[in-house]
Amino acid sequence: MKIFINAATENLANSICAALDDFDADIKCCWDDETAAAEDMSGYDAVIVSTPLRTEFGLNYIAAVSRRTSGCIVALAKADIADDVQSRIKFTGAFVLSRPFSKTALKQTLLVASYAKENMVRLEEEKKRLSRELDDVKTVNRAKCCLIQYLNMTENQAHRHIQRLAMDSRKTQREIADDILKTYSGFTNV
Repeated sequence: MKIFINAATENLANSICAALDDFDADIKCCWDDETAAAEDMSGYDAVIVSTPLRTEFGLNYIAAVSRRTSGCIVALAKADIADDVQSRIKFTGAFVLSRPFSKTALKQTLLVASYAKENMVRLEEEKKRLSRELDDVKTVNRAKCCLIQYLNMTENQAHRHIQRLAMDSRKTQREIADDILKTYSGFTNV
């Protein structure tokens, strides 16, 4: 696991790093906000942000990081404001761990955040796949409507016609439907 730690001071960053000493991770620490903001986050599996940072509290930084990484984000905040911090950054998918924390709590939070992020990525991919499938079905149905309207086919005939053309030409039904829609696009606003 590759982890990036951003904290207000070198001592704080190093103490967080020390809490992960037996975690088997490649860890990079930063305590300068400009350097942290310029860091390429694409290669990190996790980002730990210890609030407050030097120039800001850290909420804007967390929001920016959430757009630049596919890894999980763990924010560290004082116990008395941890719930407020969580409600403010919930749109980022970041987890908040209240300070003070134990080594075990930090490791568990990192693992849970990592698993949650993996599940979110998997769900997002499934959503995209289902959206593509739905778009394909809509396109095939529009093509069937063209065949029904212009060639006087029944719905079953139009469906079989598209299936047969797809098999014969070794194309997908979507590709055949797109061809049909292009053919009849001059006749209708399909």
